[in-house]
Amino acid sequence: MEKVKKILLLHVPMSICNFRCHYCYLAQRDECYQGVQPDMKYSPDEVAKALSVQRIGGKAFINICAAGETLLTKNIDLYVKALLQEGHYVEFVTNLSVSSVLDKFLQWDEKILKHLEFKCSFHYLELKKKGLLETFASNVKKIWQAGASANIEITPSDELIPYIDEVKDFSLKHFGALPHITIARNDQTKGIDYLTNLSDVDYERVWSSFNSDFWSFKRSIFGKKQKEFCYAGKWSAYIDLSTGIMRQCYCGKELGDVFANPLEPFFEKAIGKCEMPHCFNGHALMTLGLVPNATSVRYGEIRDRKKQDGSYWLQSELRSFFDSKCADCNITYGNLKKRNILLKIKINKIIEKVKRHI
Repeated sequence: MEKVKKILLLHVPMSICNFRCHYCYLAQRDECYQGVQPDMKYSPDEVAKALSVQRIGGKAFINICAAGETLLTKNIDLYVKALLQEGHYVEFVTNLSVSSVLDKFLQWDEKILKHLEFKCSFHYLELKKKGLLETFASNVKKIWQAGASANIEITPSDELIPYIDEVKDFSLKHFGALPHITIARNDQTKGIDYLTNLSDVDYERVWSSFNSDFWSFKRSIFGKKQKEFCYAGKWSAYIDLSTGIMRQCYCGKELGDVFANPLEPFFEKAIGKCEMPHCFNGHALMTLGLVPNATSVRYGEIRDRKKQDGSYWLQSELRSFFDSKCADCNITYGNLKKRNILLKIKINKIIEKVKRHI
């Protein structure tokens, strides 16, 4: 059974989107609709070489997501194919409305499609408004038929509540199960708040009716500061796909261009202590084990669903990989080394603060 060695979050700085979802903070920015593609510094082959199995020491879980609709990124299919051919497992985030690009993916050999999962953002009201609900459902089915995996995730918004029964009926008919429920943050507030006008009791009552393990886990970590030692930057990386610039995590330090010298050792520097109010991508980072022993929940189990016909959303080989933990393939630090790393980080912060005031 193959297990995850690293978690690689590949960000595509392309904010072109064909949807304007009312709960999306990006939709309020004019730059989302300027139609500007990112200038890709490296070719698909160069990226795959820089992220080779040999260089990172094993197979990676790779998430690819743009600031807009990821399928609208020029030549994105070539980058995904190169990474799959290298042997990695790829999660591709999409609203699944751009069929012509999706079809390019689904023409590949089933051997590599087994390692590809589409995180299908089910923007029900936007799809309904644009007459694309049947297109979305058809594309989900095509993914499964081709041998890849698809999971369906919906954002719980107050505006969607009157349509809940409609959503459930549509989902059971086309996906064989109810969609998973994610959480929308209110980024207009200073704290960490849910994007809803409902009380917490009503919020739980309404959306727990989908019986989503994904929802339950995200609720369990929402707004909770992670205080244990985190291996982000050591076992994971946040990388700009267009430039190769790598950070330890969303809030981590910049470590340089990781694509520039593929024959050199991969950048590895553990973040140790997370500075974020909570782990924004904890449904993946924590379940895949960046904070060992923080949870026994596994990523595959909160992404998958059993359909009414007894089959599953995720292909079995991919599900097995998603259920592994980083600690299965990496060496954890002893307490002394952890303390030394945290002390060094603290000292460096003091030095940086002093420099800013000189």
